Amino acid sequence: MTIQAATPRGAPAPFAPRHAGDAWFFPAMTGFVWLGVIAGFGGEMLRLSQQGQLSYPLIVHVHAAVFTGWLVLFTLQVALVRRREVALHRRLGLWAMGVAAVMAVLGPATAFSMQAHNFGTPKSDPAFLAVPMSDILSFAGLIFAGYRFRRDAVAHKRLMLLATLAVADAGFGRWTLLIAGPEALQTLGSSFVGSLIIGNSISIPALLLVPIYDLVTRGRVRPVVAIATAWAVGWQLLAIALYLQPGWGAVTKGFVAWLAGR
Repeated sequence: MTIQAATPRGAPAPFAPRHAGDAWFFPAMTGFVWLGVIAGFGGEMLRLSQQGQLSYPLIVHVHAAVFTGWLVLFTLQVALVRRREVALHRRLGLWAMGVAAVMAVLGPATAFSMQAHNFGTPKSDPAFLAVPMSDILSFAGLIFAGYRFRRDAVAHKRLMLLATLAVADAGFGRWTLLIAGPEALQTLGSSFVGSLIIGNSISIPALLLVPIYDLVTRGRVRPVVAIATAWAVGWQLLAIALYLQPGWGAVTKGFVAWLAGR
């Protein structure tokens, strides 16, 4: 009996768990994350090195190592799914949850440390805490959802991809700035739309590619994927809105001053 025959007339067809495009879509998106992170952070490090300013606190190096570990684990998981090595994928998944938990703590700690380190210098921008905090909250929520849906392979793989795209926002944002150049900030100004273009013109479309892919290949989007995508995009929009609010800037400035002992 075919799927069409088993489906009542007028009811939507079941969401196909596999499609020929899956074999390239998920690896391609994984490669895109790597490209964004390497180009974004690599470009920034090259620029700072040329200016003789390539110096970070220890916690930044630890954060970079843990985040790289997450990307390596995620890449392995995608490869294992493609090879249908489910048992090993599940065992590694437990390690991945542990790394995600460390990231959820280390991410904010690194952001706070860097803001305190830069306080009182031209690099000081306490209001920018809105961005890493929203990224990690988005990531944590998607990871939790991915764990809850771990027995639903279709939803699980999309939730984990969305989580990785969400936390890679920092790399994508640096990539955009590297391509556009610092002049773009002066041209676009500090408006909501300008900040959206500079900071999120890659990250938000990348998130939207997940439901768009399902719409193209399956004709519809799973509700959990639609909600998860809205969650991730919503946090990025909220971060911009907060960053531009004077009240948020005043609160974060006082908080960072306290962290810095000023």
